[in-house]
Amino acid sequence: MSNQTQTPTKKSPPVYRLCFSAKNGTDRNGQPTLAYPVEIGAVFERRERDKGLIAKFSIIPTELKDGVLFLMPADAERRAETDLFEPEAATSEAGQ
Repeated sequence: MSNQTQTPTKKSPPVYRLCFSAKNGTDRNGQPTLAYPVEIGAVFERRERDKGLIAKFSIIPTELKDGVLFLMPADAERRAETDLFEPEAATSEAGQ
């Protein structure tokens, strides 16, 4: 067994933000409605991109099976375009 040390590499920023919305009821058409999305982690590229992505959870919601996971682009330009994380938008778009 050898003690090889890896050269420190610059950490890359996340590619996606991992968000979760719990189901919190139904609308007048019987469709499920969602609570305000909460960021629960991030998704990073691997060095070898053909091997997929890595999801790192900061928290794991207890109601994970009764909700929806979202992958939101992590770049600043995309965040400025979306109003998903604005409180007034969560109530109007929650069922969509």
